[in-house]
Amino acid sequence: MINHLEGSLERMESRLQGLGFTVGENDTLIGPSASEGVGDISPLRLSLSPTDRSPQVEDVDDTDWGNIYTSPPPGSIRSSASRSPSPHMPNLFGQSSQPQAAVPCFNVPRYLGGILNSGCFSMISQEGLEWITQKTGGESMDHLTRLVLTEERDGFIADYPLHCISPRRVFCPLPPQEHIIRLVERYLEDFNVTFPLFRRSDLLLLFERAHLDVRFQSPGQWAIMNAVLAVAYMLPDNGASKEPDHQKSWLLLKNALEAVNELYLGPPDLRGLQGLLVMVVLFMAASAARPCSFLISVAIHISDQLGLGTTEDISIFTEEEKQERQTVFWLAYCLDREISFRFGEPPVQNDEAISAALPLDAPNCLVYSMPTNDRAGTFSAFASACKLAQIRGEIYQRLYSASATDRPFHQILASVGDLDRKLQEWKDSLPSEFQPESPTLFHSPPVSLILLHMHHTYHNCMIAIHSLIAARGINSAQDLSDHPGYTINPDSLSNPRVLLSASLTSKAARASIGLMKYLPKDDISLGLTMYFPTVALRTLASSIVRNPRDTGQIYNMRILDQAEAFLSSTCSDTTSEGMKRLVKNCAEFRSLAERAMKECY
Repeated sequence: MINHLEGSLERMESRLQGLGFTVGENDTLIGPSASEGVGDISPLRLSLSPTDRSPQVEDVDDTDWGNIYTSPPPGSIRSSASRSPSPHMPNLFGQSSQPQAAVPCFNVPRYLGGILNSGCFSMISQEGLEWITQKTGGESMDHLTRLVLTEERDGFIADYPLHCISPRRVFCPLPPQEHIIRLVERYLEDFNVTFPLFRRSDLLLLFERAHLDVRFQSPGQWAIMNAVLAVAYMLPDNGASKEPDHQKSWLLLKNALEAVNELYLGPPDLRGLQGLLVMVVLFMAASAARPCSFLISVAIHISDQLGLGTTEDISIFTEEEKQERQTVFWLAYCLDREISFRFGEPPVQNDEAISAALPLDAPNCLVYSMPTNDRAGTFSAFASACKLAQIRGEIYQRLYSASATDRPFHQILASVGDLDRKLQEWKDSLPSEFQPESPTLFHSPPVSLILLHMHHTYHNCMIAIHSLIAARGINSAQDLSDHPGYTINPDSLSNPRVLLSASLTSKAARASIGLMKYLPKDDISLGLTMYFPTVALRTLASSIVRNPRDTGQIYNMRILDQAEAFLSSTCSDTTSEGMKRLVKNCAEFRSLAERAMKECY
């Protein structure tokens, strides 16, 4: 048996020598081209046993072997790509100043490369990478390229074992470079001013020509690039076409969604969080509840991991970085409360886990800093919007959460009074010229979308707070005393406005409908805003159905007729699906209210 085995080994050694391999106890297999690729040794930490490691490899300075991080700085990517000798396969490995031996397990016989010569070449040298690309078409290099170009923290594999477990699919190639420039500028001018997630310089740097290949992007960068372009294609007159391109936008959004698993399973990344929030806005504009709920939960999860809602360890950041982190956190917070209100979902962000104070300064964009006539300095609409989001979260928790559904009526009445008082205090904190229902607010164009959204939100909060009382038909203290099922404590009526709930909901609904003439025209802003007049129309129709004999309902019916006439005339000039849905909802609500009044009389 032993003799037979020794003979087999001898024949195998002879065959290997004939193929150009050098076989020996301490020899390293180095082909004629080994010296050509010695400077291209991969920075990956190769796990070789002591017998497989050559003396030359052991002597290599550890500074030439980088750690692996998920989000390499833009400069490192640019420097790697700039040394690319071939347009098909960039040089992935840094040039070393000292020669290194080829690692034996990566050697490939030259005859496999179609070269009639003895010896081997290194599979991880530039020659080897070009050979693999030629044979496979480059598809099998995607994972290796991302792995080499990214750096990992110590213990990354143990903490995030499923990161990059599957390759990203590309449903739509990125547009040409000249179109990208116009689209990004359009995004910055029309969308980023309202949702200031990005600094202009950072976003423009991300879209440089050398950065547009999926193989060279971290998950966060890939998500941002595609989500930003998806938004830009939905904006009118985007430079690539005069009308919004819904199909192109949807395919780019699918590209961005391919990175969501990596963002969730990988280490926390601020860029990934920003990309997720852009996707959330797109789905919210389409009234897609399930994608919004899922994506905002992932975004809040990453925000908590990054510690954006806390004040710990923020001294290591520059003032500009602190401002960016603060803005991103509060935008995520506001979107979380918005989704909770719209779709009846509990908010993801827990207020008890937040130690960061409300932002005092507006983000670095002028639309949130507004000069006032009755106060010194400027008014920060961003801080007021964040405070209003906090009130919305409290409304859901105290009136609509699972724990609030079985509370006694006197506790609900007390909560309604307390929340109404907080909402009025918020209103009084605004400069008089910017308060809801101000007669001079929207008389001078252009209309501020920030203030328009804040006023819609205020009226929506009024409806949400008082509709629980109005739905019970309570209009006076006599109604409370006549109902045998209601037990009232003196504290429950500390705010007398709770007895005016029916009139307050109708008043808020009429005010919200009155703002419809300022509805934005682009699909995204319209999709985000049309929720408010839809709730107002339904509230006004419900008031008529509950009490059709009230003489005040005649005025409410007239408001519904005017709203339907206005929306019908507006819809005739637009192809927006959102506007068509709003017209359909208005017609249905008006029809129900009209039928109730006809049956009454």
